[in-house]
Amino acid sequence: MEKYRPNVCVVITDPEREQVLVFRRVDVALGPHRWQFPQGGLNPAESPEEGMRRELAEEIGTGRVEILNRTRNPLRYTYPPDVMAKLENEGFEKGRFIGQEQHWFLALLPMGTEAIHFNNHIAEFDGWEWVTPAEAVARVVPFKQEVYQLALTEFGLLSADSPE
Repeated sequence: MEKYRPNVCVVITDPEREQVLVFRRVDVALGPHRWQFPQGGLNPAESPEEGMRRELAEEIGTGRVEILNRTRNPLRYTYPPDVMAKLENEGFEKGRFIGQEQHWFLALLPMGTEAIHFNNHIAEFDGWEWVTPAEAVARVVPFKQEVYQLALTEFGLLSADSPE
């Protein structure tokens, strides 16, 4: 049976919902596709909201957000073969997961970007930037672009006919 890793992903938007925060991954090997939204796996018995706040605190230094919306259902993406091979080389159990099933949240950062820092955990990111939702889709690795498009469309940040 194909299994997807339980996961959360958070889109932080500005109050006008015109821009979103993307974060630059430390992994320079990704080249121009180093940008993404904060995301991470759920721990056993952890609710999606608990996991979302924990992941934000670990990755951007604060889990204090105001939740505006969440996708009706989790969204999935499958790892391409090169990513699967990289994960297995890093010690992930072969065949354990074929991708991620993400609970997506749309949120505001009430304390503003001053609350963001990358010094309280093993750093995954080293920068952030406000971009349009369409630009966020364009900056993420290609295998995640479809799920980004789906989530941002469901949140009303992109129209269904927006180009990727």
